[in-house]
Amino acid sequence: MKRELLLVTLLLITSSPKAADERLNPGYPRTATYSIGSNGGWPTYSIGTRDLKLSQYDMTLIYGTKSEYGEYLGRRLRQLKPDLVLIAMVENGLWFGDPPEFYLYRAYRGHLLNNIVPGQSRFAVDSAAGINQGTEGYRFTYGVVNNDVIDVQDVDGNEIITTGDIDDFYGVSARHAAGDILLSPLRLAGPGVMPNFSKWTPAVDGKYVWDYLAEKILLNNNIWTLGIFDGIFHDAFYDNVYLQSQTMDMDLNGVNDYEEFGSTPDKANEYYINPHRREYMKLWIAKELELMQQLAPDRPNMLSVNAGGTLETFKDQMNGHMYEGFLRWSNWYYLKDDCLEWKQANESYGRPSNMFIEDYIPEKWTNNGKDRFDKMRYGLTTALLFDCYYGMAFGDFYYITFWYDEFETDLGYGTAAPVELPNGLWMRTFDKGVAVCNPTGSSQVISPSDLDGRIYYRLRGGQDPETNNGEIFDAPIEIYGHTYSSNDKRGDGIILFTEPTTAVSDIIIDNFYNNDTSPGNHPVELEGDWNRYVAKGDLDFSRNNPYWCQMSNKQVVMEYDEAYGYHATKSGNGEAKATWRPSIGVAGYYEIAEWHGWHGDTPDSYEEASNVTYTLVINGEEKKRSVFDQRKNYGRWNSLGNYYLEKGQESYLQITNKANGWVIADAVRFRFLGENIEPDTQPPVPPNNLKIVE
Repeated sequence: MKRELLLVTLLLITSSPKAADERLNPGYPRTATYSIGSNGGWPTYSIGTRDLKLSQYDMTLIYGTKSEYGEYLGRRLRQLKPDLVLIAMVENGLWFGDPPEFYLYRAYRGHLLNNIVPGQSRFAVDSAAGINQGTEGYRFTYGVVNNDVIDVQDVDGNEIITTGDIDDFYGVSARHAAGDILLSPLRLAGPGVMPNFSKWTPAVDGKYVWDYLAEKILLNNNIWTLGIFDGIFHDAFYDNVYLQSQTMDMDLNGVNDYEEFGSTPDKANEYYINPHRREYMKLWIAKELELMQQLAPDRPNMLSVNAGGTLETFKDQMNGHMYEGFLRWSNWYYLKDDCLEWKQANESYGRPSNMFIEDYIPEKWTNNGKDRFDKMRYGLTTALLFDCYYGMAFGDFYYITFWYDEFETDLGYGTAAPVELPNGLWMRTFDKGVAVCNPTGSSQVISPSDLDGRIYYRLRGGQDPETNNGEIFDAPIEIYGHTYSSNDKRGDGIILFTEPTTAVSDIIIDNFYNNDTSPGNHPVELEGDWNRYVAKGDLDFSRNNPYWCQMSNKQVVMEYDEAYGYHATKSGNGEAKATWRPSIGVAGYYEIAEWHGWHGDTPDSYEEASNVTYTLVINGEEKKRSVFDQRKNYGRWNSLGNYYLEKGQESYLQITNKANGWVIADAVRFRFLGENIEPDTQPPVPPNNLKIVE
């Protein structure tokens, strides 16, 4: 099962990877994850177990050239899972060290009223109106005079205010004469400085922006000669730009392109601006593909992008694209049509596909989002219909990933194209089952007679046992759907199997609800004086404190305040307690195991307890009272035994601070072993005829 990767923890996997065609064409469901937002995270803080979480998927997208740490994490993930489809997220915009001739500018034109000199903190222009068009305040607002990049920190009337530091790159760095033109580059939050993909962009040192950008990504570092990555990925890929609020001036004549190239902004977008830009963006993509093949002819050299919603063009060049947030930027039916077109294109070119739906739980659902199983099934069954990888994450910037029972199932491969049923449900058959999805915006019924005549069973799972009850599918099932507004139609889906199927993913009870406690469960219950901690990080993975946590920096976003690693407390008399209480959805035997890192930045920062007192309560009765040693066995699952657990929340592990050192409350795992195992009580047979070799 896919979760078995978690067993290897810090050990090197030595198995050989699958053949390329099999590895790039995994069975269904296909799981993937988008690089977790980690502002100020690793290597400033310990990576915790983020590497283990990323390696459990079929495909993982991580920062490659956008961070110098991409090589380190890439090698680590390739070590943990040789078969992983590993994609490097790379730059897709320009930065202020790149030639300003390549920038896309607003239609703003300011003229200096006086000569200015290096280090000048204020200077006057004939008009500052429009220099920050379309932005809030002056964030991401810059000026360019004669290729001198200037940070526009504020505007006072017709005076530009910038840094007065003569050594600051973003201050006035050269002398400029009265009358010189001040331009305003389009610097956006996602892509950086927008390139001017157009026929008006000049060459610099014999190169145009499309060649320059491709070479910057693939030649200015060794990312593509490492043999680590299978493809590259451009985030915030603006194939369609709708920047009417900010203005645009591709031909640098001071006239807003939305006015110059069409009678209305909509007409300009539809008939001129975007088609023109895409013509030159294709040259960029072609150059990247050429360089990838030259540098690493033995790699798959896949290319994909994040265009937010659908992507109508580039089907002759790319392997697919990502939907950022399921239905966040496009409705279900547009997604359907887009996916089917990309599926046909990839099949016609004989390419592996990396179409990907990255679903997400918004911050407003912080307290219950990961347990909205209907939302997950809606996205997952959509992905199954249309040959997409699928993942679920928390937060608008995809901070934390979630793992569900359905991810551990095996449907094999699709046996037919997806079809629409008379009531608007969509279904697709697979070797070992069927996926049914409800995009209609109202509840619908699926009946056995609607399917292909095979006998089907519902999944038997632990996270949502009422839905995944394992029963034979011999009566109609209602699949949820509801319309909140024209732009907010919610649904559900169901996966059925041709054989009885049980999937109970590991139940992890960790320190926080989202980071990193399993769906359907709540974090550790704390009593007494516990504090939360993180530790410093290191590019050497063995030097990172291996606490169980997939996002270990102290980031706080809205109500989200869970980006910490673990809890710890000083020794005492037992007044501090920590209780890990799972929600058991399928009764059976479970291995109970504890995980801890060390306390502090290094293993010798503090002295942990060697005699942490713990109690195991099984089905409401105390079964075991003992101690474990937190001065050793860091970063691994330490088994406390196998027990038969009934459904519900009557079983738990509890520790106290009655110990001889610092006590750590980190993660506890409840791993389903089956319903009828016989515990191994027989000691091993002593070996015979041993020979000691000196």
